[in-house]
Amino acid sequence: ALHVGREYAAAGNDLRGLLQGASDAKFDFVVIPLFHKRTPEELPEGEYQLEPSTASDLAVDSKTWNSAVVGTLSDWLDPGSGAPHARRELCRDALEKELHWASHLGVYGIVLPPPRTARCELYAAALNRQILGGICTTQLMVRIPLVRDNGGPQVDGWCIWNNFRLLCDHSARLQVALELTADLPSSEREMERWFAEPVRAVIVPVDIFLTNKQGFPVLSRRHKAFLLQMFRYRVQVVIQGLPDAAGCEAENDKYIHYVARLFQGRPPLTAQEQFELPYHDYLQAPLQPLQDDLESQTYETFEKDPVKYVQYEEAILRCLQHKLAAGKQPPLAAIVVGAGRGPLVVAVRNAAQRASITVKIWAVEKNPNAIITLRHRSKLEGWDNVEIVGQDMRFWDAPQPADLIVSELLGSFGDNELSPECLDGAQRFLAKDGVCIPEKYTSFLTPVSTPKLWNDVKNYSDIAHFETAYVVKFHQAFYPSRDIKECFTFSHPNWQLASNDRFEEIEFTSEVEALVHGFAGYFHCELYDGLVVSISPQTYSEGMFSWFPIYFPLRVPVHIREGQRLKSHWWRCHNDRKVWYEWAVSEPSPLPLHNPSGRSYYIGK
Repeated sequence: ALHVGREYAAAGNDLRGLLQGASDAKFDFVVIPLFHKRTPEELPEGEYQLEPSTASDLAVDSKTWNSAVVGTLSDWLDPGSGAPHARRELCRDALEKELHWASHLGVYGIVLPPPRTARCELYAAALNRQILGGICTTQLMVRIPLVRDNGGPQVDGWCIWNNFRLLCDHSARLQVALELTADLPSSEREMERWFAEPVRAVIVPVDIFLTNKQGFPVLSRRHKAFLLQMFRYRVQVVIQGLPDAAGCEAENDKYIHYVARLFQGRPPLTAQEQFELPYHDYLQAPLQPLQDDLESQTYETFEKDPVKYVQYEEAILRCLQHKLAAGKQPPLAAIVVGAGRGPLVVAVRNAAQRASITVKIWAVEKNPNAIITLRHRSKLEGWDNVEIVGQDMRFWDAPQPADLIVSELLGSFGDNELSPECLDGAQRFLAKDGVCIPEKYTSFLTPVSTPKLWNDVKNYSDIAHFETAYVVKFHQAFYPSRDIKECFTFSHPNWQLASNDRFEEIEFTSEVEALVHGFAGYFHCELYDGLVVSISPQTYSEGMFSWFPIYFPLRVPVHIREGQRLKSHWWRCHNDRKVWYEWAVSEPSPLPLHNPSGRSYYIGK
């Protein structure tokens, strides 16, 4: 739902009347200054004395403060970098007292004034003390203009926010009230950074609107496109600068109608987007199907994928047709390894029927619960050419060499569910001219800026969670490099039984100044003869939802400049009991190696 607020320059003497007027005009909340407007020069000497804009907290009841009022603090609370001692103390004292009062009122949100420049150490230090002191219970938003104009050269608001956020140690309490400015950052990439940030509200001043031929207010093409994108992140909108005079209501209505029409005109979510919604920016531990038995619900979710099994069936069909064309005599032998509840068994049976060829199928599955389902389906659906084997594929002896081995053992990073180890173990019952489906898969990586996910990992307060990979549907994320680069590749059959350990050095160049919180990982898989399933953005299989990307966090986010190189190092290692990844960054500055010896995260054999 869209929530629109109206910002007033002053609270006036009748807050109830002001709220009623805003509600009648279809606004959901108001933004008001909580204190009378005074400059530091107008204040009496000595301690800062509060002058609330409403006589007291009795102006409205607590429920109204909680749900309908966002309060702004005095706009001079940042003393600036070269301020004298008296000014620093005044600003610090005022910030503490104003936050206390705002917390006492229990307002719906507090908007802090923007830092004057990217040099905001004094302001950040004063605020940090208040956050750590725990006095402030409400959501805190820092007002940040898209472009800050202090009379000199324009400064990108993101750079100011980034410095402020770093000084406040990435506090999850801090959010952004992002103010659209008439001038916008020069490149789209600079604006896209905001899609990863904790933007709670977008402030739209009326003076940035243009007037169309019909006399209605509209936003410029770039402003409109940016606001439409921000709607994807459930931001609230605040309209600032509407005239208060009587008789302006009809004119003011046009602005809220314009914003509402923009919001309502967005295309509806697709079935895939609906499915992904609950998983947005939610950290999940990757599955370990070799070590653990999957649950019924997990199988069910994967079986609903509308793309994956269609691709598998086509790949199997082509393989069977090629076998026939090469003079192979039926019946052919096919082994499905890791059969689960049978979707690949069905794909082989369908392909054989379409190719008009007899195929004998062995369905090998180690999960005893899935075996019950396979046997039930075999009876129910008349699988007269299928033998069900309740064993681990690595230790089972096949009765005859197979023409085809089919598996779906891939994880979000390709090999992270031990497909290479499993298929190396299973290939001993593959005929010399036999085929593995899939034939080949490659993992891919790109740096990602994702403050929300990084803070979620940080909340565990240990190193182990920073040395763990997570399956994530990235939503509030920004990718500072458009390059998505290859990492590890595996091919099957691996007749030489070449080692599955790997090492890669991967370099990226940042297209814009950014804060990198880790890496997003994907895979691209070649099933057979040009048929692929992929979650890598360059070759993505449209409509497929069996896999979300993987997230490798960094213990310390890397602040990277435009054009600067980010050099990363990736290892895949193993011992008798487990397989694990290690990762590190060496440029622009070295970070500790993550997950040495698989101490925090590994895949059990």
